[in-house]
Amino acid sequence: MRIAIFGLGYVGSVSAACLAKLGHRIVGVDVQPEKVARFGEGEAPVLEPGLDELLAEAHSRGALRATTDATEAVETTDLALICVGTPSTRSGGVDGAALLRVCRRIGEALTREPRGFYAVLVRSTSLPPVHAAARRELEEASGRVPGDGVGYCVHPEFLREGEAVGDFFDPPKIVFGLSDRRTAALCEQLYPGLTARRFVTTPEVAAMIKYADNCFHAVKVTFANEMGLLCRELGVDSHRVAEVFVQDTKLNISPRYLRPGFAFGGSCLPKDLRAVLDAAREAALPLPMLGGTLESNRSQIDQLLARVLSPDRPRVGLVGLTFKEATDDVRESPMVQLVETLTGKGHPVRVYDASLSVARLVGGNRAFALRSIPHLAEILVPDLQQVIDDSDLLVVAHRLAPETWAAVELPRGLRVIDLVGVDALRDADGYEGLYW
Repeated sequence: MRIAIFGLGYVGSVSAACLAKLGHRIVGVDVQPEKVARFGEGEAPVLEPGLDELLAEAHSRGALRATTDATEAVETTDLALICVGTPSTRSGGVDGAALLRVCRRIGEALTREPRGFYAVLVRSTSLPPVHAAARRELEEASGRVPGDGVGYCVHPEFLREGEAVGDFFDPPKIVFGLSDRRTAALCEQLYPGLTARRFVTTPEVAAMIKYADNCFHAVKVTFANEMGLLCRELGVDSHRVAEVFVQDTKLNISPRYLRPGFAFGGSCLPKDLRAVLDAAREAALPLPMLGGTLESNRSQIDQLLARVLSPDRPRVGLVGLTFKEATDDVRESPMVQLVETLTGKGHPVRVYDASLSVARLVGGNRAFALRSIPHLAEILVPDLQQVIDDSDLLVVAHRLAPETWAAVELPRGLRVIDLVGVDALRDADGYEGLYW
């Protein structure tokens, strides 16, 4: 394909060189004449291993050129890849001014002479509201709508500086956030020979995937360093700890615990996190991320309570009280805190938990349960349908088996807040997902 690449900085120049290597013909576009001149001669405008050779080879084949004229670039290409910068504003937000300007220039270029469908793929990292504004600029300036004359796709990049060329040809994933099918057809031709998994989704989801990635990477670096600080203080080699830690691909380096859900609880996580923070306080070591974890966990409960509490004091039914389904452990369960607050505010509460029986509770688990909810035996109901019938609002913390949900009836008007993602409930009247 013939591809116009707007923005010849780091992402733009690497994308241009690698796409040319895959057989596409590239027109680089930038507002800085010196960048355009260097790129047009096959010289890399940024320092990146392997980039000089790729650009020189593409230039020798006549596979790339450069211009400052956006209109000419659009008129001679099939699609545009926008790679302009989106720096931080003074408040830390996304400065999408350059992205919006380029979208308007492309839109205006599409009105200069009759031409067919044109797709715009955005690699510039931006939040969904910025993409929505950029898309409006493109549509208003061109007089076209997605799928009918123009397409918009959020196409995040996953290139690490110093390893960008290798990452381009062997990416962790390829993501297209598409507005229409015609753009999808062009995207399918973009990376011949690359075998990475491809994910096709909405523009909004594609935009947030990039932020989820980078925020998680920042969290991982900070977590490793905070644990390193504490290990050093306790006389432990943190690298030896990390060597074993990363070998656990069942729980540690895995999808476990990485899907949005409700607050954590149980007999291990809160207790062990407090122990680490106590040791850090004794050593006067600041561990703000680990310290903020407990506060963040409490805020999850507060956010849910804000959705449940009401001056009308609706009757609340809870599906699941234990911290984890198929266990009878209620210690530090966030649902116990929910019951304590709701009953304290005068909300009638009923609980269904298939694994919980007051008579069978023993030891510390029994002591915690009855200390937190002295009237637990009175509010625990063995019949799910009865809990549903006695409730104005149902909070679901355990998934249960599909056949269990199939055997009950949810009356119209019943508000349902799903904390765990139960497919059988999504079509219910009054359904609300926790974060979905």
